[in-house]
Amino acid sequence: MKNLILTSVFALVGMLSFAQNYSDIEQPELDSKESYKEAEPQVLLLTNYLFNNPADHEEVNRLRAVQYIMKWMTGTPDYTFELGDNAMSLSKGNSDLLGLYMAAMSKVVIENTDGALTSDEIYNRSEQLLVDYCANSDNNMKPSRKIKKLMKKSKK
Repeated sequence: MKNLILTSVFALVGMLSFAQNYSDIEQPELDSKESYKEAEPQVLLLTNYLFNNPADHEEVNRLRAVQYIMKWMTGTPDYTFELGDNAMSLSKGNSDLLGLYMAAMSKVVIENTDGALTSDEIYNRSEQLLVDYCANSDNNMKPSRKIKKLMKKSKK
């Protein structure tokens, strides 16, 4: 499980290192406890950017957005994120789906102002965001088998 996550992270970082460097996406420094809290609006902007644009739109900026979100997720002291078996079966080895799932988790916790969410609540809300994104054919995102099943279920 950890190997899959690490492999996905390294694959994303590797893709970024071979890509051109675009500065369209602002990435404030994350160097203190306070900087993570101050970065939340930017993280939310990046998650919205990912979910409001097709998967093949400005791919380098999408990768940079996912990279920054992952950096924020691993360092924020305010939230704990769990990538369990359910999350892995959603992405099924697809680093784009995994990156979107991680963005969805970030979006869910930042937008939730009603108190702490359980891991299951975060998963369910994030799953729905990912299913909705994949259900829109304009987004050009190939869903995993599990997401396809969830899409069929939601049409009924």
